[in-house]
Amino acid sequence: MRKALLIFLLCCLAPGLKAQPDTLRSAVISAVQGRGELLPGDTIPAGLLQRAVSVADAVRTFGGVQIRDYGGVGGLKTINVRSLGSEHTGVFLDGIRIDNTQNMQVDLGRYATDGLAGIRLYQGQKAGYLQSAKEYGNANALYLTSARPEKNGMTLRFRTGSFGTYAPALTVDRRFGSRISLRAQAEYTASDGRYPFHVSDSRTLPDGTHAGYDTVMTRQNGDLHSLRAALHLFGPGWHVQAWGYGSGRGLPGPVYKRAGTYPLSRDRQDDRNFFLQGEWTAGPIRLKGKLSHDALRFTDHSETNPDLAPAVFNYATDQAYLSAAGLLEPLPWWKISLAADLQATYMDADLRDFVYPFRLSGWLAAAQHVTAGPLQASASLLYEAHLDRFGTLGDSRFRDVLSPALILRYDPAAGWTFSAFAKRSWRLPSFNDLYYTNVGSANLRPEDAWQAGLDVSWSRTAGPWRFEAKAEGYVNRIRDKIIAVPTASQFRWSMYNIGDVRILGSDLRAVIRHEYISLDLRYTFQQARDHTAADKGQVPYIPIHSGSATLSGTWHGWTADLTIFATGERFTASSNLPMFRLVPWLTADADFGKRLPLKTGELTVRLSLRNLTGEQYEIVDRYPMPGRNVLLTLDYSF
Repeated sequence: MRKALLIFLLCCLAPGLKAQPDTLRSAVISAVQGRGELLPGDTIPAGLLQRAVSVADAVRTFGGVQIRDYGGVGGLKTINVRSLGSEHTGVFLDGIRIDNTQNMQVDLGRYATDGLAGIRLYQGQKAGYLQSAKEYGNANALYLTSARPEKNGMTLRFRTGSFGTYAPALTVDRRFGSRISLRAQAEYTASDGRYPFHVSDSRTLPDGTHAGYDTVMTRQNGDLHSLRAALHLFGPGWHVQAWGYGSGRGLPGPVYKRAGTYPLSRDRQDDRNFFLQGEWTAGPIRLKGKLSHDALRFTDHSETNPDLAPAVFNYATDQAYLSAAGLLEPLPWWKISLAADLQATYMDADLRDFVYPFRLSGWLAAAQHVTAGPLQASASLLYEAHLDRFGTLGDSRFRDVLSPALILRYDPAAGWTFSAFAKRSWRLPSFNDLYYTNVGSANLRPEDAWQAGLDVSWSRTAGPWRFEAKAEGYVNRIRDKIIAVPTASQFRWSMYNIGDVRILGSDLRAVIRHEYISLDLRYTFQQARDHTAADKGQVPYIPIHSGSATLSGTWHGWTADLTIFATGERFTASSNLPMFRLVPWLTADADFGKRLPLKTGELTVRLSLRNLTGEQYEIVDRYPMPGRNVLLTLDYSF
């Protein structure tokens, strides 16, 4: 593997060494003024992005996406794209990946859309210039891009609604001349997490009699108190940001009908997350760096014996990351991207006989971009290596892999685009997968995923109307897929490998836009089969059919959005038996807003209505979702 990597890098570097300084400088210009990325990502319209409460709320309508939601404001919310799993979707904030100590699944509910310029989802990988090496290693990538302040100003926001929810927020923007700007943000969120839900069960006993229950319960121990703060400093070619998050929440756990004296879950989780990151671009070179600290405290209350003192588990993860990327342009139609990343991660815990793992990871990437008339192509090769050391055991483990990728794009005529890609992605089990008490499994094997996809898109503008259509087909195969399933609570998980998962799917989209109204229709078909099971059943929690429809309108400061989500049947186990079936569900959300100009600023009032039909459903088994609920948002900018 190392010989193949060296040969590939030398082939890339040899012609690049002949490039003149003027050519190198022109590479950055071509990166900005080029024809765009080979695989154009799926983007959320600016209006819908601003009206979303969180990133999890915003990305729900993406094709091929399932949002794992464990209910309520405080429930974990993760993204799963094309049945590959949350861990195979890299979430990048301003080009640097977000890592999280809770099962390597980024909780999108923690990230607000305030201050974001855009959210973009790429299938396969983003095929751009000056990328970090780490960006080549994801099966899918979700990019969050911060917006630079355009003027001095301040925004006060207050949200309130169902489940005792209230969330005041403040954003301050300042510009210092024409080149430097600052944005400071803070938001506090509180919710009691109490909502009613319907639960029922019926069964036949051995003696032939029927037993069961049908009742309405109230979700308990689902409260949340959190504080999020961010500070951005923008300059010419650089951006530095500090981000902090602290929360305390209850973990209600799965719902089972218990006897009257049987206690409900009283487990608690406290999080403290902080990172400092920045990037600097000068000519054909880009540097990125990040320091992060994540602390988690889990308080485990025994349900079977509530008189016992709770057990407390404390975990802390520290991480340092550095990336350097360069761009060469030997010829006007030929560009070469090179990148190298290094990351060190250490995990601590106050547990007896804990192994105190340390992981040193490195990534090397080389990519060539070629343009020939209407045809564009990009070929990349990523080498990654990971060394794990176990402090108390004096042991170590080294693993490395090569991951190639090929992307093609063909624009035969105005409005028509054909794209195709094939790539490999490889995911090493995280510390969370391996070492969390009551969670990890030290015998987990790395996931090895191969993807191939083809899409056709068409667009046309006729007067004030714009029409768009897109059809995508894809085939994925994953060996040793890691499945994470919550057990007694959202902290305790069951981790195991599925040997051979094969995925066949398609995404269809049709959009009609006008200055005042738009309609966005999406449909996803996913057949994700576990070929290690006897019946080759559908992989847990993946629906075969799903889709959404969004109708949006704007008129003289008024905005209105109606979104319908539909999800077909799913199963909680690869054995697709009736006992493991989750029923299909359909929900409808509506948002109404009005912008009111004032003498001293602008007031925006927005009312969000969720689950209008009062659907009783579960995205994760035995984690009931809320029924009808409402959220009122007041924004005052001046």
